Amino acid sequence: MRRHRRTTRLLLAATLLATPALLAGCGADDKTPAATDTTGADALTTAVLLTDDDTVYSDGADWFRTGAGEGDGQSVFNPCAEQSLAGTGATSVVRADYELRNSEAGAPEVGGDSLIQVVARYDDEAAATRAWSRVNGWLEECASRPAELRDYRALQTRKVAVAGTDAVITDAHLGPVAEEVDPSGDAVYIMETGVLRKGTELVVLTSVIVGQDYDFVGATPVEQMLPKAADRL
Repeated sequence: MRRHRRTTRLLLAATLLATPALLAGCGADDKTPAATDTTGADALTTAVLLTDDDTVYSDGADWFRTGAGEGDGQSVFNPCAEQSLAGTGATSVVRADYELRNSEAGAPEVGGDSLIQVVARYDDEAAATRAWSRVNGWLEECASRPAELRDYRALQTRKVAVAGTDAVITDAHLGPVAEEVDPSGDAVYIMETGVLRKGTELVVLTSVIVGQDYDFVGATPVEQMLPKAADRL
C-alpha cells in the first residue's frame, strides 16, 4: 500500500491560494510559451495525454484533469523551464493540467497542488534527445525560477526503467512557501519531474505539492505514471 504522510498538507488546505500562480504562471511572459502550430497531419492530439484513469497519487487522493489542449499553454510547464518546448524545436505540443483531490469521506478540500504534463514531437530522434538533455539541464540549478522562489535544491536525479525510452526523474525542493499558504514556515514546494523520450517524442511530467515530506511505499506517483505516458505515445 502506498503511504504519504499528508498531515501538514491537510491542515493547510483551507489557505492554499497562491501556489498555482506562483508555480505555474510566474515568468510566463518572459519564457514565451508560444502556441504551437498543430495543423499538420503528424500533429499530436490530446489523446496522448494522461486521463484521470491513468493518474496516480496515493490512497485517499488522486489527480484529476482540469484542462487539455494543443500548444504549450499560457503558463510555464515547470518552474525551472527556460522556454517553451516549442522554443526547443518541437513541431507539435500538447498539454494537460491536473489538480489533486481528496477522495475520503469528510476529508478537507485540497487546493494549490499541481500536476502538469506536456508532450512534444520533434523532426527526428536527435532533436528529441537534445530537448530531453536541455530540460534535464534546466532542473540541475533551476536558474530561471520565479524570483519569489529564492531557494532551490535538486535532491537527486534517478533513472526510471520504462521500456523503449530514456527516462529520468529529478526530485527537488523549492521555497520559501508563501506565508499565507504556510504560516508555520515549515513546508516546502516538493517537486517531482519526470522527463521521458520515446523516439521523436518527449514527455515532461511535473508534480508540485506543498508539504514537509513525500514518502511512499514503493514507486512514487510520477514514477508510476511515466510508463502510462509512454504507452500513450
